[in-house]
Amino acid sequence: MKVHVGTGNPIKVNAVQAAFETVYSQQPLAVRAVPVESGVPSQPFGDAVIRGAKRRATRALGDAEFGVGIEAGLIQLPGCDRPLNVQVCVIVDRVGRMTVGHGPGFELPTTVMEELRAGSTLNRAMSRLTGVPEIKETIGAVGVLSGGRIDRLAITRDAVLMALIPRIDDPLTTNQR
Repeated sequence: MKVHVGTGNPIKVNAVQAAFETVYSQQPLAVRAVPVESGVPSQPFGDAVIRGAKRRATRALGDAEFGVGIEAGLIQLPGCDRPLNVQVCVIVDRVGRMTVGHGPGFELPTTVMEELRAGSTLNRAMSRLTGVPEIKETIGAVGVLSGGRIDRLAITRDAVLMALIPRIDDPLTTNQR
């Protein structure tokens, strides 16, 4: 099974590999990075997060069975005072079916949010604050903010797994056979 991931970020590619291996463990798997433009700002807010993930997935598909797009950004949930940073995953296949999932969301510190609202990206802000260059390709902001209790690979893998759920055989139907 060929899977193209619309990114050059190794964390996202590794997360897709891990999630697809969990779901499709009996099939040979070839996961490949296909760097594409998301068509959204480097630090997406609101519906730009899902739009970026969709574009990455469709632009990466090519001759693969699946195209996967992952976009990290900030979404505002109704009733919440502050936006949450989330990883959104979109998976498309050759027949045009699209499934969506997202990983855990978390609030960012006020100082980081101020930088993002002023035009910075989360990667730049966190790299500047921590001294870790390209933090998005290692533990991510979540790794720093959680004191290493969770990292970007884990939350990205979870987003991919959530997008795969509709593609898993329905256990309610399967168990009734």
